[in-house]
Amino acid sequence: MNITINNTLPRNNNNINYQYKQPAFTSKTQAAEDMVNKAVKERSQFFKYFNDKYDQFTDYIADKFTSRIVESDALSKLADKFKNSDNLYQHCLTIGSVITSGLYMQRTLANDKLDKDRKNTLAVNQGLTFVLSTIGAYALDKYIKGWWDNVTARFAGHLLGDGKFYENYLKQKQALKEENKNIIQSAKAKGVKPELKSMPRVGKLVEEHNYYKTLLKTSETDARTLMTKVKGMSPLRAMIVFGFVYRYFVPVVVTKPANFLCEKYLANKKAKAEAAQK
Repeated sequence: MNITINNTLPRNNNNINYQYKQPAFTSKTQAAEDMVNKAVKERSQFFKYFNDKYDQFTDYIADKFTSRIVESDALSKLADKFKNSDNLYQHCLTIGSVITSGLYMQRTLANDKLDKDRKNTLAVNQGLTFVLSTIGAYALDKYIKGWWDNVTARFAGHLLGDGKFYENYLKQKQALKEENKNIIQSAKAKGVKPELKSMPRVGKLVEEHNYYKTLLKTSETDARTLMTKVKGMSPLRAMIVFGFVYRYFVPVVVTKPANFLCEKYLANKKAKAEAAQK
């Protein structure tokens, strides 16, 4: 009987201990979860004030400035005119820059802490900086367009699995250049305006490719994805060029010299005013 009791007690003790450990483990897990939830809630409350202020600021800008430009008749006419333009994405980036630069100019002119000469000079400086930067962005975008089309053709050939697609594109491009030269010479001899032929479009050549035609029949989704990647190369070019000009070229190359000239002008004007008083 003693042996039976001794063998039974450890087994019962183990069962008892196990039954009491489970609630303890669960309570600790629940406590940890409560702490995490409390910390997240406190963090959210901490940032809520700043988020609300930021929302109020953006709403104010949208109501007082951005909406007036976006909903204006001039911008509506401009959008209708350029809706089918090949440079639509570039124009949208420019409109965004117009809004930003216009906001800077408006805030500068409304700054009561600056004297009239400095406000006017800084506003003109900001306006000229925008104009020069925009002209430079369009010029650079146009300059690299031919090279970028070659990059796009190489990329399209990779998507199509056609190693000769890029080579054929270059041949068609060169043939059209020679044809346009002949058209220019002929038109010059006749004294008329030449009607040049457009360079081959990569997207059009992709649509005519056998692989794309087959893919369009078997999987329209895959065909659409392939074409989206090809056509997306053009907005990517504009994004890189305009982003480089507006975000790097302007702050580093244009703004500092413009500010230097502004300060020189104001100093010279102040010196003349002091000399006239003497």
